[in-house]
Amino acid sequence: MRLHHKIIIDRFIGKPLAFLLNGVVWPLGKIARINHDDSVQNVKTIAVAKLLGMGSILRATPMVRALKQRYPSAKFIFITTLKNKSLVESLGLMDECLCLRDTSPVFLLMDTLGLLFKLWRYRVDLYFDLEVYSALSTILATLSLSRNRYGFYRTSTAFRVGLNTHLVYFNDAQHISKIYLQLARACGIKNIDYKVSKIRLSPQAQSDLKMWMHKHQPGEKRPYIVINPNASDLLLERRWPSSYFVSLINALAIHQTHSIYLVGSASEYDYVHTLTTQLSPQAQGLTFNTCREFSLETAMALIAGAGLMVTNDSGLYHIAISFEIPVISLWGPVSPSHYADIHNENNFIFYSQEVYCSPCVHQTDFPPCKGNNVCMKSIHPKEVYLKACKVLKISPKAELLALEETYAREQTQDFDIIIRTRKKHL
Repeated sequence: MRLHHKIIIDRFIGKPLAFLLNGVVWPLGKIARINHDDSVQNVKTIAVAKLLGMGSILRATPMVRALKQRYPSAKFIFITTLKNKSLVESLGLMDECLCLRDTSPVFLLMDTLGLLFKLWRYRVDLYFDLEVYSALSTILATLSLSRNRYGFYRTSTAFRVGLNTHLVYFNDAQHISKIYLQLARACGIKNIDYKVSKIRLSPQAQSDLKMWMHKHQPGEKRPYIVINPNASDLLLERRWPSSYFVSLINALAIHQTHSIYLVGSASEYDYVHTLTTQLSPQAQGLTFNTCREFSLETAMALIAGAGLMVTNDSGLYHIAISFEIPVISLWGPVSPSHYADIHNENNFIFYSQEVYCSPCVHQTDFPPCKGNNVCMKSIHPKEVYLKACKVLKISPKAELLALEETYAREQTQDFDIIIRTRKKHL
């Protein structure tokens, strides 16, 4: 299912169901008088749920580590969608990962029922729902029959008041890792370690990458740059213009010092392929489209060995941060103060604070720019190129006029964030 369809289902089916469930859960809670003790001896099983967003999963690792320190003997279960399974398992923090297929409503319903039976059998003591707005995730947490259910509240999530046993205010002016840790503090944990856990690469992933490298670049051990021009359908407006990526890659290729690998999912192959067809002949000889080539784990191995990664705000950005490689990250719809790794000296952030409607994520379901993401277009490719040269310790050689012209072309487009509720009079 596309994100748009998920939002519609959650708003028009999930929310009414959550309010109806309130009418049952609240009085039953008063009658049952469940013991909500969260002391170490009374907590045997802990569930953490984050259905969407690889970056959010990685940003939640400080919270999970804090919980494991307090409850070292507890069984830890992570609940997510199937595409995130390999990432969760590569972190090595959870005892079990339970997954939902969200490709269709039928699969989602079937997997949810199966998941609930497993959670009932495990008798979960602490359930942490990291979804901020979702009614369906709240229903899942409630029906799990967990003794303690932790979640976030905002004005738009009033349906959670009677369903969660512990609610923490979601303050989007704070960093996301700090926000997640507030849930841990709700059960008495005081931890200030915000560092993302390092991903553990399997020998198989490293072997697969080595074989692929040998096949495509036999006998060559050129250092390389990884570039991620994509962003998931959670918000495509996070993408830096493809013309900017083309001009950046063309400029970097002039040096002939690094190979360039473009990464993304199989579904992003066509978008990336279109980008590669616009490259200069010199750049095409150094650039590889790896979409469809790798599993997520092998792509992570590729990122781990990069001399530099240039990326939009996406899950792959947080994966690069996990490996502590130099990263140039490009931000617009999301504020880097909310989601970026601001304490990492190898993280070089580009973000324009001059754009009126940025950030818009967490404020609206759909961006007010209607796709004309001026916040991303305002990041000059020349500045990114010069920063890349500095990180790679190479002297700029490219003709900067081409980068200036690319930037100027994008700036000629009109910008309109007015929502018209009435048609104009003719």
